[in-house]
Amino acid sequence: MPLTEGQLNTAIAALRERIKSPTLDPRPEAKALLDLILPPAAREELAQARAGTLMWHLDGTLRLVPLAALFDGEKYLVERYRLAVFTSASKANLKDVPKAHWSGLGLGVSKARSVDQKQFSALSAVPKELQTVIRQPEQKDGGVIPGNRYLDEDFTWAAVQDQLKKKGKYPLVHIASHFNLEPGNDTMSYLLPGAGEPISLAIITRQNNLFGGVDLLTLSACETAVGGGRDDTGREVDGLSFIAQRQGAKAVVATLWPVADASTALLMGHFYQLRESRSLTKAEALRQAQLALLNGKVGAGGTAAGKDERGGRLAPEDGANAASTAFAPDPNAPYAHPYYWAPFILMGNWL
Repeated sequence: MPLTEGQLNTAIAALRERIKSPTLDPRPEAKALLDLILPPAAREELAQARAGTLMWHLDGTLRLVPLAALFDGEKYLVERYRLAVFTSASKANLKDVPKAHWSGLGLGVSKARSVDQKQFSALSAVPKELQTVIRQPEQKDGGVIPGNRYLDEDFTWAAVQDQLKKKGKYPLVHIASHFNLEPGNDTMSYLLPGAGEPISLAIITRQNNLFGGVDLLTLSACETAVGGGRDDTGREVDGLSFIAQRQGAKAVVATLWPVADASTALLMGHFYQLRESRSLTKAEALRQAQLALLNGKVGAGGTAAGKDERGGRLAPEDGANAASTAFAPDPNAPYAHPYYWAPFILMGNWL
């Protein structure tokens, strides 16, 4: 029997509901969904072909699938493959070879802000995240990527425009902040800077090649990979990651749900370290960073997951069904649950 849209949507919703609670085991739902979109026979063909990278072209609710967390009964998909998402906006950039070593622009918000009576919590791990990623000229050690950081009040829309005018100066742009998504409304869907008015999708759309010369734009914020829904006329509103590609970014790392603060800082630092020190592709570096959280190679020995993360870019959905299968925590791998590492997806040029 052919797969119906209703069956697919139900399976995606079931996985997303389960995976966003770090106390629940999402593997049964992750296997059920994988069997629908990549059946065992297709997986066997990939194994026989010794495929190493899967590039997906997704539409509709499939854009909401955490590909890395799909489960085949033995392993997560990220344990077997490098994963990337193809979009029409990235087609012209797929052949481009990125610079071997990057300089970077880091933008972040750590303080609580209020916008139009909407409260955004403080992001206490963001300063450390930017310091781990970006090494400013006066620093002798610390950040992986040389460049410039703009934190809190220094992170404004004017600063973004001024720095991105210098095309090619920053092959990496890393943004750690809040993103407010209002489906179907590109003026009320916005990235939150440290000062000044929010940077709405409508404002970004009106720019001309804003991210030209950027090999990778990392959107370390909430739901930046999610589409913008439909407006009152039925027109589909693109999400931030898609707009950024149309504005020149060759690749984007974005998120599928509100991300955890401390574990995100760990993942990002490891991702860039792997890419710079071992000359890995973006897809392989992200894969290995995700596996490091899964296997406890980073994050072990710190504060237990679920205790230090509540005030960050997340609000883990613990509305757990008491009868649901619990996820067994491992003190040696506090961020092993895919809630922490699976929301990050790579879109566009994966080299």
